[in-house]
Amino acid sequence: MNTPSSVDVLLVEDSPTDALLIGEALVDITDFTHRLTRAESLTDALAHTQETRFDVVLLDLGLPDSNGIDTFRRFRQVAPETPVLVLTGLTDISVGLVAIQEGAQDYLLKREIEAALLSRAIRYAIERHRAMTALAASEERFQLAVSGASAGLWDWNLRTGQLYLSPHFREIVGHDEDELPSEMQAHYGVIHPEDVEHVMLALRAHTEERRPYDIEYRVRTRAGEYRWIQSRAQALWDESGKAYRMVGWILDVTDRRRANEALRESREELQRLSANIEHIREEEKTRIARELHDDLGQLLTALKIDTARFERAIEDKIDQSSGAALRDIYGLIDHLVASVRRIAADLRPVMLDDLGPIPAINWFIQEFSARHGIVVDAQLDINEVAFNRDSGTEVFRMVQEGLTNIARHSGASEASVAIVREEPFCIVKISDNGRGALADARRNRKSFGLIGMRERAARLGGELSIETAPGQGFALTARLPLAIVETPDVDDAGAAGAVKH
Repeated sequence: MNTPSSVDVLLVEDSPTDALLIGEALVDITDFTHRLTRAESLTDALAHTQETRFDVVLLDLGLPDSNGIDTFRRFRQVAPETPVLVLTGLTDISVGLVAIQEGAQDYLLKREIEAALLSRAIRYAIERHRAMTALAASEERFQLAVSGASAGLWDWNLRTGQLYLSPHFREIVGHDEDELPSEMQAHYGVIHPEDVEHVMLALRAHTEERRPYDIEYRVRTRAGEYRWIQSRAQALWDESGKAYRMVGWILDVTDRRRANEALRESREELQRLSANIEHIREEEKTRIARELHDDLGQLLTALKIDTARFERAIEDKIDQSSGAALRDIYGLIDHLVASVRRIAADLRPVMLDDLGPIPAINWFIQEFSARHGIVVDAQLDINEVAFNRDSGTEVFRMVQEGLTNIARHSGASEASVAIVREEPFCIVKISDNGRGALADARRNRKSFGLIGMRERAARLGGELSIETAPGQGFALTARLPLAIVETPDVDDAGAAGAVKH
């Protein structure tokens, strides 16, 4: 034990006889020296604690100004950091036991106090108080760490099956405390059915074979949607090699997974375009390359911004593995840029020149319906709008992007495309019967599906409007001035008029 060599003792005792007996017992102690201060009332004792720090207090519960367990409670309220030994008579032992339950270190019968007993009680009181203070500080640090962590923490007792889940863990998986009990089986219940076996195999491999536990899986929130989480943990094993405790954390990686999926879909779309379009004209290469870079450049810029924002949000949690995953995302973006440059060298919408924009749009709608199983109602005024080359290309691309976004994101079974002349505008409207979105989506100018269409409408001097609500589909309407849409192209002799982009 690490008892101080000199102990400051406060004796709170109004009986001169009892005070004398206790003082003599202290004198006979050889384990440490002491400095004794005596108070005859609770009021005097509390005044002394404000002036001096005592290592231990010997507190009689029967004082002139206080009596019984209330004496201890009043003293502890003022001096909670001081260890207390309660002094009792034979008739109030039960009060001493209550005092221990409420924080006293021990109780002593005044009639039985002698040097050895008093020495041991003082030393134990000081050491127990130190241990309890250290434990309380450690628990406070742990709670602060749990409260401030951006990751959700969990602590699993494999012997009892009990599972501690931090408040942020429950926030990430979207459940309140009463909805997600502290037991492992309850957590299995919110894991995606296709991922449960994967999680259980990873846990068994870690606890039985000590393989690293670092996996990603889906959990179902209270709203019924699924979120991707990354979970890492470390087990503790006893002397026989059996795991008895496992502590870990989870991190919401849904945005990262969606970014990867968007990159994969973009690459597949580029590969399909490359396979279906042939017969490049040399004079078109520069224009097509510029168009392609402008459109996908906006998508890639927005994706890089969102990825960087995600990286900053978890920078204090990024380890070597997570850092490598982010570098892979940036590498995939760079690879996609290289693919765009390669495809731009041999890509051209041939039918726009051979057939014109409206027949080309009809062809694309037929291909789209066959590929995605979505019925498209087309209302195209083939002879009403005299598109020039640039405006025809822009409108074709708007329809192409609008229908592609419907296939990717809307969950629709039907869509419609209308291109009509309403003086002084050409109206291009694309709508679906899908899930729709919240009204805030109208103002989301960083949406992957809207950046290109907004820019195309702006290049033709028009604007894009959105109508949507959850469960009521999504409608995009572009109002394009006919004065720009129908401006004649510049011919080989230099006739004026075309708007070049």
